[in-house]
Amino acid sequence: MARVTYLDCLVPPDADPADFFERVQALRMTDRGRTVDLGPLDRATLTLLSRALSSDQRSVYLGLPRGQHDLAVLIGIYLQLVRRGAELTGKSPCPVPDGPVVVVGLRTNVTVRLAQLAIGRQNLSRALRMQRIRGDGRVVDLQGKITRAVDSPSGLFYLNTALGRPSLGTSVGTVVIDRTSMANDRSWERALAWASEHGAARVVAVADLGTQPGSSRAWMQWPWTPALRVDVRHTLGHRPAYGPLTSNALLAHRPAAAPSVAVYRHEQLAELYRTVVAGVVAARRVHTLEPWPQPIADAVRLLNLLWCSWGSIGRQDTWQVLMGRGSGARALARSVSRGTLEGRAGPWGLFRETQWPDLRRGVLNLYELLYDGNPRWDLLLALIDWARADRAGVPVLVRTRSRSAAAAVAEELADALGGDADSLLLAPRPGPVAGATGALHVMPYTERLAWDPSPRFELHLGVPSTLRTGVLFSGAADEHVAVVEQSEYTWLERSAGRALHDWHEQIRQTAAVLRLGEVPEPATPPLPVAYGPVDFSGPSSAPDDSPQRDSRLALDLSALFEDYDAPARAISTPAAPGRGATAVAADGPVPATAVLTEPEGAVLWLRSDEQVDVLIGQRYARVPVAALTPGSRLLRARGDGQSRLHDRLVMVMHDSAEVTAMDTMIGFFRQAIIAVHEQRGSWPNVLTALKNLGSEVSSWQAVSKWADGSVIAPEDPQDIHRVALLARDTRLTSGGTWQRLARMAEELRRLHRALGHTAAAAMTEAVRGTEGPALRQLKTLCSGIDVSEVLEEFDLVVVRRVGGQKSVSASALDRAPGPRSASSSPQEAP
Repeated sequence: MARVTYLDCLVPPDADPADFFERVQALRMTDRGRTVDLGPLDRATLTLLSRALSSDQRSVYLGLPRGQHDLAVLIGIYLQLVRRGAELTGKSPCPVPDGPVVVVGLRTNVTVRLAQLAIGRQNLSRALRMQRIRGDGRVVDLQGKITRAVDSPSGLFYLNTALGRPSLGTSVGTVVIDRTSMANDRSWERALAWASEHGAARVVAVADLGTQPGSSRAWMQWPWTPALRVDVRHTLGHRPAYGPLTSNALLAHRPAAAPSVAVYRHEQLAELYRTVVAGVVAARRVHTLEPWPQPIADAVRLLNLLWCSWGSIGRQDTWQVLMGRGSGARALARSVSRGTLEGRAGPWGLFRETQWPDLRRGVLNLYELLYDGNPRWDLLLALIDWARADRAGVPVLVRTRSRSAAAAVAEELADALGGDADSLLLAPRPGPVAGATGALHVMPYTERLAWDPSPRFELHLGVPSTLRTGVLFSGAADEHVAVVEQSEYTWLERSAGRALHDWHEQIRQTAAVLRLGEVPEPATPPLPVAYGPVDFSGPSSAPDDSPQRDSRLALDLSALFEDYDAPARAISTPAAPGRGATAVAADGPVPATAVLTEPEGAVLWLRSDEQVDVLIGQRYARVPVAALTPGSRLLRARGDGQSRLHDRLVMVMHDSAEVTAMDTMIGFFRQAIIAVHEQRGSWPNVLTALKNLGSEVSSWQAVSKWADGSVIAPEDPQDIHRVALLARDTRLTSGGTWQRLARMAEELRRLHRALGHTAAAAMTEAVRGTEGPALRQLKTLCSGIDVSEVLEEFDLVVVRRVGGQKSVSASALDRAPGPRSASSSPQEAP
């Protein structure tokens, strides 16, 4: 009997001319006028999905290499086309259940994408009955016609999770969740809850390889692993890659079975790291309901900052504070140094006597070692030189764990290699790069890049956490090298090996349930050493030496690091944009103020140390929560976006690279004015120095606001130049940077003023679904882009009463528990 494999079932060799893919191929699908050729990986994915939906499987979880793509949109199109085809031909059974197909994602923007797509001469928005779900639960089509969802039982809907969880008043058929668009697990869980509330018959999730769906449903999982992609490429070849709608770019190069490593040795660094990690794990094993003592929590934060730092600790500190990402290493080291845990009894008292001295001493010694001169900096420069020489013309991407770390590394690389940090932080352009030397880019893991068929080389600084193992198999680059200390090698190897093993088990189980035939056997090769080992504390080893396991370790270091991961992740969760600078546990208690709002009388818990957006008369402003008074008009995000209205409109007007450039230049200016303040000793002295250069600024209080961010930048462009001259900051004085910053600041101020005049009226018009003068004014200001969907992401509520403070769970912040009676007071809120 002939051997039958999963590819024989998913991509049959003798396709029927009436087959969906053959018909689409014959009619020609286009994206903005260019042909979209669905390749073998697309066909296999969609056929697998069809077979799963035809079976009793209610929930399907597709794992794809990390990257920016529109596979969720393609799946929504496919399901709707299959159902429309069944309706027209009368064929049964149809694998797509009755009820609307809903694509759910955070600003996935299905509406815009479908307007750009066509099959033959037919635009897909009209052909597929595409409608966007509004914040009030009704739906609107591209022509602006608003109807009830119940009136479109066979429609294709799009839900932007930034709108919250609007109720449609009817059940839905299939929900496609674009998990790749969501920043955290809570958004994912809320999307699942919305699907359950609407009685979804089927749920399809499009997620990153390496993420876990959770246990709320019985999921059928199919991860597109390197082994499967190698098999597809070898057996079926590959097609030209164009645009984000297909997965053809994933087959442009033979995927590596596992990431490579660059290994370095530093005995003192490794010993201190082991000591601190062992202390953190011991703290995790303390059984008590009490929160972690502040010095221990700060020790974990300090370790996280130090271990993701590959250059100057001081420079990373500056960016950490400027970006509002929490305390810097110096402040944390001071807290840990003063922390005694005196007065602690019970389990923490025992920890103070047995574990705290080593943990405290270890993390402070690590701080001193890296602060005096980070030994990993020279290694990073050597790795960049090696990558550029060995891979001529290939872009080199340096990945960091945080935006502040990326900004700090980019700034130091610009100083060392020439160029400017601004350009290093920009995403690489798609397509091949001209020139013998590949472009250099520095990006945090939060920045997604599109799948690209051109070669890219990613350098990962350190071992990603166990929840981020998938980044080492990302589809945004064809080669990944993780830079690890020798003691981390085993941890990384076991982490990658376990991920590959688990993925194979998921594939094997799904293939058995759907009767797909044989799947490739698992392969977990040792991680190849591409560079090193390099010994910082002795003579360098030959490049082909393999890393040695540390025989002094009496415990399994990989298990130790995994135990460390959980508390480290919880404690180091970065604050969201606009939040206070103090990082908190992912769901730990935070000080919050209860605010009773009109018109429903809902209670909002707002973090007490944050600032919020308000409309004061004809002015759009940002004020502390403590400054709210009865009658204040408060702008708040409705759903998962949690951005400011002003920031969202800026993001609509500019791509992410331009927004990053804006943030970088504004950061340069704030650094410069702070430096001038440190030189002169006081704000009145800064004012005097500026006036000596011809400034007409009115008061030192106005100057101080340039530093704390409450004012974007001086209104007089020459004041930006004067600050740069006083600070001797060549980043601002060279290349016309201060003039560019002045133009950006004026654009942002113009948007601020327009929001003050039009926000309330424009939001009312957006809710009504009619474009009036306010919406037209904002649309003109935003380069003609329709901003009604953006406005629907926000509520304008009136403050009825401001209550007292209380510690609440971080997950309760900004979320109204539901309408309350007018007699309820904030103090009575749960």
